[in-house]
Amino acid sequence: MPDFIKIRGARQHNLKNIDVDIPRHQLVVITGVSGSGKSSLAFNTLYAEGQRRYVESLSAYARQFLDQLEKPDVDFIEGLSPAIAIEQRTSAPNPRSTIATATEVYDYLRILYAAAGQPHDPETGDPIHRTTRSDIVAALLALPEDTKLVLLAPLHDAETLDLRPVFDRLKRQGFVRVRVDGEIHELDTETKFDRKKPHTVEAVIDRLVVRDGIRARLVDSIETALRWSGEDLLVLTQSPDAPDREAWDSRLFTTAFANPKTGYRLGELTPKHFSFNSHLGACPACHGLGVELEVDPTLLVPDGELSIANGAIKSWWARNKKLKALHDRQILALAQHYKVDLDLPYRDLPADFRHDLVHGTGEVAIKTGWKTGANSRSVAKPFEGLAVQAHRLHEESDSEV
Repeated sequence: MPDFIKIRGARQHNLKNIDVDIPRHQLVVITGVSGSGKSSLAFNTLYAEGQRRYVESLSAYARQFLDQLEKPDVDFIEGLSPAIAIEQRTSAPNPRSTIATATEVYDYLRILYAAAGQPHDPETGDPIHRTTRSDIVAALLALPEDTKLVLLAPLHDAETLDLRPVFDRLKRQGFVRVRVDGEIHELDTETKFDRKKPHTVEAVIDRLVVRDGIRARLVDSIETALRWSGEDLLVLTQSPDAPDREAWDSRLFTTAFANPKTGYRLGELTPKHFSFNSHLGACPACHGLGVELEVDPTLLVPDGELSIANGAIKSWWARNKKLKALHDRQILALAQHYKVDLDLPYRDLPADFRHDLVHGTGEVAIKTGWKTGANSRSVAKPFEGLAVQAHRLHEESDSEV
């Protein structure tokens, strides 16, 4: 890589056929009076040519997501790398705006991750992979010679109680056999199935024997199976030296990103999966804003010197006497469970009581002292917690305040 970016014959806008060498790996500042061509050199020449060259190297599919600048008026530029730039524009503050969006490198990264990213199972963190059609062909041709194959296309939309419309559709498309609940049936044979339960249905695409010369037929059959099932191909195999001629081994191939351990499956990755402005890529907790609201426990009890009995807790039920009385009674029940004195300063109360007061008791039920009848026992239920309740009320509220 050269040590300089060489610009020759730059005539963009008000540049007068200038030649300049700009050192690489250094911070370079272009100065001059207004109208001297600073922006024309930096943005409309250097940045425009760097972006144009990079975009032209991408596929036609990728280019449709990117804005392409016109070729600048310059004889040649040597030593230029793909460039990013923050445009000279003013905009209102936006929580969704980042350095990546301002420089538009965000669009390039989304395409890069969609094309070359490695997905992971969100439950286990294991990397998940997809099997290509070529991988399936290679795996089946690698089986021992004379191995019998039965290619099946799982019909996921056919798990209905009435299979007759499914069979009629398959017969119209030229299929002869179908596999229902693990057994192969002739479509021309009248077979009754239990309509009280759903069935698993697979169309029998082809039956082959592994030997030389079957590649073309195998490729066509796999294409047909995936066209019917979408992503899955079920293959029954029988080894030539198998002792039981009725026994078949099954092997499921999928062209989707899938984890066979957990069953997690991810569809085709697209740039939308990496966009915080799309429901496909936005974080479900912060909704793509990068900020999540949390309850500050110190605001619930501003003064730890006060006791709960003297108003240490800043209650949001203060304007509703009935609800406040109900809330105070729940706190009293929690205090009786821990055998604490509510007249003591809040900071002197046991730590476990203060924790459950703020964060709740989880699944531990607390006797409330309330009874549903004269002879019934006291009702026991978990204490929700001040912070948990405040967060729930905020989520349920329609107010913008």
